[in-house]
Amino acid sequence: MNKNSFTIFPAIHLRNGEVVRFTQGDIHNPIVFHSDPVACAQQWIEQGTQWLQVINLDAAFDEDASINWSLIEDICKLDVNIQFGGGIRSIDDVDWAMKSGIKRVIIGTAAVENPRLMAESIASYGSDAIVLSIDTDKEGEVKIHGWQIGGSVQAAGLAIQMRQLGVTRAIHTCIHLDGSMTGIDLQSSIDLAAISGLEITVGGGIGCLDDILECYNNPGINGVIIGKALYTGNVDLKQALRGVNRKDSFEAGHERWKADQNTLWGRFNAQLIEHNLRQFIPVDSPPLTILDAGGGNGLHSLGFAHMQHRVDIVDQSQQMLNDAKANAALAGISSRINTHAVDLLNIDRAFPENHFDVVLCHNVIQFIDDIEPLLDSLYRVLRPGGYFSLITANHYASLYESAYLENDLDKAYEGLSPGLQHDSIFDLDMQKYRADELIYWLELQGYTIEKHFGLGCLYHYWASESLLSNELEFEKLKKLELQLSGIYPYKDLARYIQLVVRKR
Repeated sequence: MNKNSFTIFPAIHLRNGEVVRFTQGDIHNPIVFHSDPVACAQQWIEQGTQWLQVINLDAAFDEDASINWSLIEDICKLDVNIQFGGGIRSIDDVDWAMKSGIKRVIIGTAAVENPRLMAESIASYGSDAIVLSIDTDKEGEVKIHGWQIGGSVQAAGLAIQMRQLGVTRAIHTCIHLDGSMTGIDLQSSIDLAAISGLEITVGGGIGCLDDILECYNNPGINGVIIGKALYTGNVDLKQALRGVNRKDSFEAGHERWKADQNTLWGRFNAQLIEHNLRQFIPVDSPPLTILDAGGGNGLHSLGFAHMQHRVDIVDQSQQMLNDAKANAALAGISSRINTHAVDLLNIDRAFPENHFDVVLCHNVIQFIDDIEPLLDSLYRVLRPGGYFSLITANHYASLYESAYLENDLDKAYEGLSPGLQHDSIFDLDMQKYRADELIYWLELQGYTIEKHFGLGCLYHYWASESLLSNELEFEKLKKLELQLSGIYPYKDLARYIQLVVRKR
């Protein structure tokens, strides 16, 4: 499975020309959320979605399928990919959908009653264009004809049969959770993916952003379908999509990030950070509990496990966490390292209040849209008297980077004003901060500022690493950097800000 293919599908379920949702398969009590399905689709497109799931419920219930046809065709004219289902019973239905501009066709009832249709459709349009719908009750029995009739087949048996016919994708909806917004049955979808080899999109029960984030980094899970939670405002689509995009960018930039760590600058920078932290966590410190929030492969925290401390590394990228586990195993410190594929905003739900002696959050906040919820979450899990080390990109360095390293004076001039800047490693826009504004926020939150360091006061602006081939000169530069790191005004112009603060 492609790790960068996680997709969020806003659901548009059409009934008598309106957008409706049911709760737990109760078709007799629909909730109408929108009377203009095309405007509804445009709303989700404007919020950034690249895919919509459109279901013709009238056709699914074996009623008048044509009542929604013109609406479906109008939605297909919009700038978005459509995954479409409901009442697909024949190859003619599949042909009509494809000719209308639909990218993927969902087949459920016919997969049970006419398996040959699946093979025929895949032969005509390819496996990526045909999606199996597996709608199950609590016992795992497949329901068909708009969830009204038992299919006399279990989900696993159907999935395996369809995989043998060439199906590669499926939607797994737990009917008893659908529309309830009470949470998903993720484990059953993971098990279904493992048994069948299908890529599974999870449907049924999404109630909040946490439910979506729970689906990240799970084998065989390639997306989620969100319906009622979007229409009620329980889930903000923009926020959910940004979370997915960030995760994908971190996965895609993983190798570039490791390569940057292994540069001369990257290795020395790690040494400089460790040197600064040792002022607060000396070698003879008793064992501590340390959280590395957004720690990736543990570059800045594995060294503390060598000192007998317990380290929890939290990151959105399972790929980076796998590196951390491999590095810990090679160093023989696996017993003191735990990794958690958890969204950073959920850290205070993953750990008890006042749990950690030390919290590290290094090169994370520049990629977060709203840092205050993250800082609040980290504050809650840090014990009173505990240390918090925050590292982020320095806004004041932007001008010098553009002028000296990129020879771009126009960009340097633009760097005088605050604003988003592009990070080439992860191909993401990021926000750079000033030390004074971070110090202000942290003091308001309840921290005492212990030390403000600058990382890369001089070394970062050294134009070429080839100039440092002389080992003696390099050692002189390192000695100078160690001194400048804590001295005003040099630290204010460094590439990165490091603030070490203490919770009151």
